Amino acid sequence: MTQISASSVIPAPISEVWKVVGNYAAIDAWHPAVNGSAFQPGPAADQVDAIRQCDLDGGARLIERQTARSEADHSLSYAITESPMPMTNYVGTMRLRQITDGNQTLFEWEASFDPSPGAEDQLSGMMGQLYQAGFDSLKARFADS
Repeated sequence: MTQISASSVIPAPISEVWKVVGNYAAIDAWHPAVNGSAFQPGPAADQVDAIRQCDLDGGARLIERQTARSEADHSLSYAITESPMPMTNYVGTMRLRQITDGNQTLFEWEASFDPSPGAEDQLSGMMGQLYQAGFDSLKARFADS
């Protein structure tokens, strides 16, 4: 099993960042690699077992199921249930933490997955780049606020 983690400081209060990141049905509103997301019928976006479809650059499509969520802790976890990427058992967690001055938020993003043989380095690098693209997008979004 491979584990990766990344974090970044977002220049906005935690409540504002959570309004964006915590909206499970709208990852395409803030992540530049997601061209569109569609919410599947079933549990609401703020509920465990909510399912979203993410259409990525290049035509790839992911299906993700929310596996845990805490409004109080500003965190959510999700599992990729369908993916063209060479991996299985992907579980990711996004967690926000308020930085002491209250005007900045630490965004922590971590995951574990089983890469297909020979794909570990490629996937770890790709996932790190995807996380960083999300962080950069949020920084730009809130820098303009």
